[in-house]
Amino acid sequence: MTYTSFLRSELLVLWRRKQDVVNAVLFFILVVALFPIGVNSSPEFLSPASGGIIWCAAVLAILMSIEGAFKDDYLDGSLEQLVVSGLSLPLLMLLKVVALWASVVIPLLLVMPLLSEMLSLPSAAFWVLIMTLLVGTPCLFFIGIIGSALTASLKQSAMLVMLLILPFYFPVIIFATSAVHAAQVGLPYSGLLAILLAMSLLSLVVSPFMTAIAIKASVN
Repeated sequence: MTYTSFLRSELLVLWRRKQDVVNAVLFFILVVALFPIGVNSSPEFLSPASGGIIWCAAVLAILMSIEGAFKDDYLDGSLEQLVVSGLSLPLLMLLKVVALWASVVIPLLLVMPLLSEMLSLPSAAFWVLIMTLLVGTPCLFFIGIIGSALTASLKQSAMLVMLLILPFYFPVIIFATSAVHAAQVGLPYSGLLAILLAMSLLSLVVSPFMTAIAIKASVN
């Protein structure tokens, strides 16, 4: 097995289990669509809150997609094979996150124009929202994959994963929604985007090693 073949196999597995990704995307759309119906449908309310609504829905969708990232691999023995494969386990974990991120975030970005219109998001803030999702969601996946690896051997782990990683998501949500709001009111937002990018880069460096340690602990 090579790194390229591993990435290809991960993408193939995600394609075969595309129902999980579809469920996460549909959940994201439903949360965003039901919010105006259940709370307030006026543009005066939705426009300032649109960034927060979309980001909260995105976080929930990511939690859904990442909770069982290692379940099947643990049950069929694939995790043990990765540990003894002789390849760099942190790099394999990085490739797994890349495949998972692409399979979830790209569909979310494709439906974003429709949802932004539904929430009366100004066009000037729309592209800022897209940038926050591009630079902020990798951090969510890198943090979430650690929690998923820690609970891979547990049967009922969904709530535990959420309790473990959700507090670490709060800074990302705060800076992302602040950037969107700053764009809406005409304030500079580049510093907030830089902070999001720095958080993603930091998680990129730390997360693969922490995930590899958690995988070894779960396997043993």
